[in-house]
Amino acid sequence: MRHTVTAATIALAAFLAIGLALMPACGSSTTTAADTSTSAIYPMFLDDNNDGINDYYQSATHDPGSAGARMSGIGGAAHDFVDNDGDGICDYAQNGSPTWHGPGWVDADNNGVCDYWQESHAQYGMNGGMTYRDMNLNGINDYMELFAHQGYGHDYVDLDGDGICDYAQNGETQGWHGPNWVDDDGNGMADYWQAGGRGHGGMMGGGSPMM
Repeated sequence: MRHTVTAATIALAAFLAIGLALMPACGSSTTTAADTSTSAIYPMFLDDNNDGINDYYQSATHDPGSAGARMSGIGGAAHDFVDNDGDGICDYAQNGSPTWHGPGWVDADNNGVCDYWQESHAQYGMNGGMTYRDMNLNGINDYMELFAHQGYGHDYVDLDGDGICDYAQNGETQGWHGPNWVDDDGNGMADYWQAGGRGHGGMMGGGSPMM
């Protein structure tokens, strides 16, 4: 009789141990899904000085991403603030190139282009951020050009005739071009870029505070 009770006890203990071992795994899966749904998206928008222009594009708060190789003609990571037209916005944020501004820079292949904007990388378009696409290989985001323009709340406008939508060059919230636009409150600004949104930079959003 003692042998039977001992065997049953051992079996029960083993069953409970297996159950406890499986519980963290289930919890981990749920947490991962939740983390994915609330992960930061890039590029980010920040306007602490309330002038309507992305702070990361402006001289005093210019943020070219983490240190990295410079790219001639494109800017790349760690590029200097350049403003040849004197409008107060970094020229590299206005030329339609994949030049990065703000938090989130990652460049595993060290080619000077953020992996979030390279289709060959797993990070491409991750978490629903703004997308870069260049099917005609002219170095300009297709979504900012006439043939594939995808802006929100505006038509394609190019008063300066440089082939890039002017709204993609003004540093304002209309700068969002391409898929993944979300505006549930209908105020004309991407929800991700509003305070508390997953694409809002600085201390109040998903991004890192500027140094």
